[in-house]
Amino acid sequence: MVLPSAPAPAMDREFIIKNQIVERYLAGRLPPKGVTDFEKLIRSRPELIEELGLADRVNAGLRLLDAAGVAEPWAEKEKKAWEKPAFSFAAAGLAIAALIGCLVLAVQVSSRNSTITKLQAENHERPVAPSTRKRSIIVRTSRGGPPGAASLTINTGEFADLKVDMSWTKFQMFKVTIERIGQGRVGIFDGLTKDSNGDVRMSLNSGAFGPGDYLVTLEGLNMRREGLPVGWFRFGVSR
Repeated sequence: MVLPSAPAPAMDREFIIKNQIVERYLAGRLPPKGVTDFEKLIRSRPELIEELGLADRVNAGLRLLDAAGVAEPWAEKEKKAWEKPAFSFAAAGLAIAALIGCLVLAVQVSSRNSTITKLQAENHERPVAPSTRKRSIIVRTSRGGPPGAASLTINTGEFADLKVDMSWTKFQMFKVTIERIGQGRVGIFDGLTKDSNGDVRMSLNSGAFGPGDYLVTLEGLNMRREGLPVGWFRFGVSR
């Protein structure tokens, strides 16, 4: 036969003092049922708060927290920087600014591509402007390397008949290369020979060249048609 277990002693003032219920409650060491019974008793007999010195203990604990710079348990914790509304507004502003920047950049890229396509089409379809007058020019070459500036200018509408003086060299045949400064090669004339005056002649239509400076390199060709640079000159084409 199983004997019934003895009922748990009722929680009263003497029981609280004897079992250090207040100390264990404040330290968080009281079991759940003990917490429930203690809080129920305090609600039914609020005068025990003074009799047990609960108010004094709580006030002493709050003073210790204040001295240590620790916020009260019920105080709202300070939010992190990224949790504050100002941070959210700033992040949203940056996102909007970045979106606007991307849209502006996309519009600029689209406009630039459209302009490039239009210019390419115009360049492809542009006819060579006819020359309206012929002009004969005697050209002296630089022998020490490419010159730093143009020595002559071909104007718009001119058909320039260049007579390049090469009487000073033993070479009779030449390869002539024309390059636009800073851009690239625009023409090669191979197998040009000197005339009886020692001039290498070439005719250029200004309408076939864009405005800018051009470098002309003359290479003397030997019997095996191997080239050796011997003369240079620069000319400009006006708008």
